[in-house]
Amino acid sequence: MAISESRPTSVAASFMQECKACQDLERGRQQAAAARDSSRVTDFNVLIARHRARHQPEP
Repeated sequence: MAISESRPTSVAASFMQECKACQDLERGRQQAAAARDSSRVTDFNVLIARHRARHQPEP
């Protein structure tokens, strides 16, 4: 099973560079991918998506 990496959009990328939590979550995802642990990669993808939703401006 191949583990896909999602690339952040430019807006999300700018937050990731500034946000310590984003950096920590991305590092965890990369470590899980290196260990070929697709379940942990999926867990990190969910955590990253939830965290990034907090970066979205309110309408």
